Amino acid sequence: MKTILIRMKSRANGGAAPERRARRRETLLGALVLAAALALFVLLTAALCRPLAVMLSDPARLRAVVRRQGAFGVLTVFGLEVVQGFLPLPLEVTAVAAGYLFGPFGGFLLTLVSVVCSTALIFTLAKLFGERFFLLLFPHGESPWILRDETARRLATWTVFLIPGLPKRLFILSAAFVPQRFSRFLAISTLVRVPALLFCSFGGHALGSGNYARAIPLLCVVAVPALAAFFIYRSATARKK
Repeated sequence: MKTILIRMKSRANGGAAPERRARRRETLLGALVLAAALALFVLLTAALCRPLAVMLSDPARLRAVVRRQGAFGVLTVFGLEVVQGFLPLPLEVTAVAAGYLFGPFGGFLLTLVSVVCSTALIFTLAKLFGERFFLLLFPHGESPWILRDETARRLATWTVFLIPGLPKRLFILSAAFVPQRFSRFLAISTLVRVPALLFCSFGGHALGSGNYARAIPLLCVVAVPALAAFFIYRSATARKK
């Protein structure tokens, strides 16, 4: 009986050993595949980002590449700025890029026109599709700011669009749900953005010119209130929830 038990244990141990070896081989193979994938990712990132970094370090070359595209290059940047209006991305970043590429006044005008177009598109689509369009842009349940009183709504429009960092697209959607003159809303929401856009465009141009002593103060004028407004809004939203 003891002999039978010893034989059974030896067979069990003999069967477990190949299984452990197989698991070790699989673990080693998985580690090698992961290491190879990581190395490939690093190589591809370096290959793709290096030319972009070189171009960003040479603003004249980057501008030349964009300007060689002619109207297509301008339309590409303009299209990116219009699409940005539908995304949770700060307009100030693309405004700095436009000033970097097209100069202070060219970048400012391009961004200003894109702001008018994106605001008009969001407002019109919200009017046409209502709650469905709102939930498409805010699927996590953010609530619109419905201000029925005209004076309060106008004051809120000045405040939201004047201060960088506050959620513009949420307010545009909310404004579309209230009967009002769109032309007045568009004029106010565009004009009060002008100071921040000018600072961003001139800051981007100074950044591209290598004048960092001028670029940093100009961009801080926008970045500091934008960060403060963003954190205040997030804190207020969290307390409300």
